[in-house]
Amino acid sequence: MPEPGIAAYAAYVPSYFLDDVRLDPDAPAAARGTRSVASYDEDAVTMAVEAARGLGRSPAASGHLLLASVLAPYDAKTAATVVHEALGLDGGVAGIDLRGHRSGFSALDLAAGTGSLAIAADLRQTHPGAPDELAQGDGAVAFVGGGSEAASVLARATRTVEMLERWRLPGETTDRVWDERFTAQLLVEAAGPAVTEALRAAGVERPDVVVVSSSNARAAAAIRRALGSDGADAAVETATGWTGTAHPGLLLADALDRAEPGATVLLVSATDGADAMVLRVGDGVRAARGAPTVAAQLAARRRVSYGTFLRWRGLIEVQGPARPASPAPAAPPIHRRRGWKYLLEGMRCDSCDRVTTPPGRACAACGSLDGGKPVSLRDRVATVVSVTQDRLTTMPEPEVAMVVADVEGGGRLTGYATDVTAADVVVGSRMRPTFRRLWTTDAIHNYFWKLRPCEEPTDGD
Repeated sequence: MPEPGIAAYAAYVPSYFLDDVRLDPDAPAAARGTRSVASYDEDAVTMAVEAARGLGRSPAASGHLLLASVLAPYDAKTAATVVHEALGLDGGVAGIDLRGHRSGFSALDLAAGTGSLAIAADLRQTHPGAPDELAQGDGAVAFVGGGSEAASVLARATRTVEMLERWRLPGETTDRVWDERFTAQLLVEAAGPAVTEALRAAGVERPDVVVVSSSNARAAAAIRRALGSDGADAAVETATGWTGTAHPGLLLADALDRAEPGATVLLVSATDGADAMVLRVGDGVRAARGAPTVAAQLAARRRVSYGTFLRWRGLIEVQGPARPASPAPAAPPIHRRRGWKYLLEGMRCDSCDRVTTPPGRACAACGSLDGGKPVSLRDRVATVVSVTQDRLTTMPEPEVAMVVADVEGGGRLTGYATDVTAADVVVGSRMRPTFRRLWTTDAIHNYFWKLRPCEEPTDGD
């Protein structure tokens, strides 16, 4: 078995945040806080793909892809296989779904000791006006285990407690929550012995960094006070809300962003009991980070209005354009064209070296039928050469930009722009492909690649 630890990590924080849930801007604020908000075309699968793409490496060919989420886009069908296909992983890597609020920590724990890929992603939803509406958030995080470049695992411990704290029934999209004053004490009592056991096994008296995640805000605050947390983890939580299965990993990613090599980190997750893990930050932690820091991603977000948020979530019904619903994708062509659909593969011609997209039997440039080699365009920068405003879109936006873009190294893409106002897309804009949900028809989710603006590198990225 590989050395228990984290070889690489990457977090994904969506591009938007919500800090005001008033329908009437003149009304007094009903709730305080800030939550991260996924766009209307994102879900647990697309955020998982975005987080894992930042890693720059794959799990061992004999390992697993573990996808933890409580609101995966399908029941019964394995969502991890969609992520597996979009990442282009080896066929020997098993895709497995993990469910339940505790599964994010479990995925990290399992991956650390097996060299697997652990991804946790959640899109949190509440009823409009719920007391914790701004205390829930969206996000994803990915780890490749089986190495110590980012951190080595010194010890772990757990306590399982059956309690009615946060749950939902099949078919529901929002959690039911028991009185947090009752469940907070149970979670604190579970965390105590788990932390003591993990620290004793690791031979660490006082960790340098304390990270606490809990589905119960009262419990999280109490555990942080007891362990002497410096509050950095609480500051991230205040900016994102509780991101469900992704939350322990998201807070750990932020801690690794800031910690110095050799520092010890205590990670505590208090949900349906408690889990504790003690890690030592590796010498290669800076190179092991595969995406901008959590702090940099938080700083780059844009505010979204409450009305827009409700529309994106389908919580208010808005009359759309008078056009037919988009057709449902069919299973046979999805399978036949999976290289194009999931990997954004074009064909590089053996005769003229030009790239044809979508790939076809004949080269679009020279007409050769001699064949070519597949080449993936998903990780390349594209420059917009044409823009059209679509004002009849069935998406929950009044207009979106449809662009034609030339890809560096060859190939041309036509698709929707996302994470940007339609009017802000111009000829010359530089964009990158991102995996998104186009639409859902007849209970089939149609995933494909859109283009989002390139983020200019900044200090800390």
